[in-house]
Amino acid sequence: MVLAYPYLSIADYQNSSDFKKAKELLTHWIGVDTSLTSQGYTLVELLAHLKVDIETQVAGFLLPAAEKGIIDYRVTTRKLGLVITRLLQGTEHFLALNHYLYNKKSPDQVEKFRKMLLAIVEDPRVVLIGLANHLCLLRQAKHDVESVHQRLGQETLDIFAPLANRLGIWQLKWELEDFALRYLNPEAYKDLANKLKARRSDREQYIAHVIEQIEQTLAQANIQGKVSGRPKHLYSIWKKMQAKSLDFEQLFDIHAFRIIVQDTKSCYAALSQVHNLWTPIAEEFDDYIARPKANGYRSLHTAVRGYLGKSMEIQIRSLEMHQESELGVASHWRYKEGSKSDSSFEQRIIWLRNFLEKKEENLNYHVLEQLKTKAFDRRVYVFTPKGQVIDLSEGSTPLDFAYTIHTEVGHRCRGAKINDIIVPLTQKLISGQQVEILTTRESTPSRDWLNPKLGYLHTAQARAKVQRWFKLQDQAIYIAQGKTLLEQARHRNRLNEVDLKPLLKKFHYQSEDSLLAAIGYGDISVNQVNTAVKEQIIKIESRLSTVRSSTLYKESLDQYGIQVTGISDIPARRAGCCQPVVKDSIIGYITKNSGITVHRTNCINIIKLSLERQKRLIDVSWVKKKK
Repeated sequence: MVLAYPYLSIADYQNSSDFKKAKELLTHWIGVDTSLTSQGYTLVELLAHLKVDIETQVAGFLLPAAEKGIIDYRVTTRKLGLVITRLLQGTEHFLALNHYLYNKKSPDQVEKFRKMLLAIVEDPRVVLIGLANHLCLLRQAKHDVESVHQRLGQETLDIFAPLANRLGIWQLKWELEDFALRYLNPEAYKDLANKLKARRSDREQYIAHVIEQIEQTLAQANIQGKVSGRPKHLYSIWKKMQAKSLDFEQLFDIHAFRIIVQDTKSCYAALSQVHNLWTPIAEEFDDYIARPKANGYRSLHTAVRGYLGKSMEIQIRSLEMHQESELGVASHWRYKEGSKSDSSFEQRIIWLRNFLEKKEENLNYHVLEQLKTKAFDRRVYVFTPKGQVIDLSEGSTPLDFAYTIHTEVGHRCRGAKINDIIVPLTQKLISGQQVEILTTRESTPSRDWLNPKLGYLHTAQARAKVQRWFKLQDQAIYIAQGKTLLEQARHRNRLNEVDLKPLLKKFHYQSEDSLLAAIGYGDISVNQVNTAVKEQIIKIESRLSTVRSSTLYKESLDQYGIQVTGISDIPARRAGCCQPVVKDSIIGYITKNSGITVHRTNCINIIKLSLERQKRLIDVSWVKKKK
């Protein structure tokens, strides 16, 4: 990324009125001690190469003194303005949080920590100052002991280099990563540095010459395009060698170039011109336009034997493809880091990068606030007293935090501290805060916590845990209610006894008490219970039907007939659905064309009869046949 601010050199900065005021203040605060002034100049020079505005450079100049606790922010606000004070305070918070919290954590915790650092940023320029300051630390640590190198190197790879990468600040990213390699793996660093041999300035001259050749070739072919290039830095080379198990001599992209043209057709036209200009390395060609990567990334990748016979990689893409790769779903920072998709976090990344690339030269705090409204933070990142980062939805309270830590911590919660100050349990959390939960020995949630109007709980997960606790406390009551509801269903369906085993299997419960409690809660509805009871009736009837068809019952039927009470000479036959047998309680149903059909009184078809059809029922009885 090339920032849109006008370039301000050290000389420009020293001649500005803000510099003179800042130097005057610093001299007043630190007296004859020039070390902090020297550190400030180093940071300003680094920021100047990023083409930042004057306010950012002033904040950078004063930052070393601010970290020592020397700065009086009331004075800086009065003398230099509120924006510079906010930049200094924001950068201090950004760096202090990192120094206080960071240690080698799990990949998931490291990623949450990166998100939290960006979530607390009110002004994107804070990140620039923080990154530049960390790079200054790396430069100054060359002669420190190995333990310091290991800590700084790992911190750089885990936190600062990924942030620079995501914000597109390549000038810082490359140097940060190279320092990390130098401190973490000094042998590999020296070996690669020797193999590259050429000084970086010589490689940059080589890059400039190749860019000029490509631009001339495209112009002659009437292809409009923008060409950029860079010498690949040591860490990037080493990482590729490790990932693909390659020797240095097998790499073809020590020098990398990118051509951005108007459309897809121009991509292939530019590729043809490049291959005419230099000899392509066939096995290194990839067409990600015809066959996009899984994340949607599109581009043409080729390698050639270029100027002076050196191999180099060239990427060709349209402007639309480039924008997608930088800020869209194909954002290279995500697939290169292996990060999971997070739409709200990526939205904030886009906001930060858009701000840093803004065309206006006079960005003030009001413009910043307008831009900020476009970045809707849906997550907050807070941390425990032990430094673990907790990711919560925006609007969460200390009570949500407690239940996220552990269900029992939530149940036992009786108060909370934010940054060591006791706060109400309804207070909304803000990214970067340290939250401590105060607990009692007993689990005693309050029913008020479930009242949405009181604002104790924001997340559905925490609310469900509280509801579950109260259900368990009242389980005896709910078991009794469940028994009553089940008995009512049995009575309605004229079933002698309900078998609970099929119900346990059907509703996936382990014990009868948990099943009955679920019916009492209403987790299993009355309609579901009725349906399950009716299913048992059908199964019982099916089994009885099989038994009744046995010889024993057939012999009994030979001895008995059916008599219609008060009526003679009307044919009656047994119903096929329930097949009543001798001594069953029976009832007759007058059909339209087949006389009377005899059913058992608890036959499901009789039970389901409408009121109108119940008028066709008639009393019948068993009678012994005369011999």
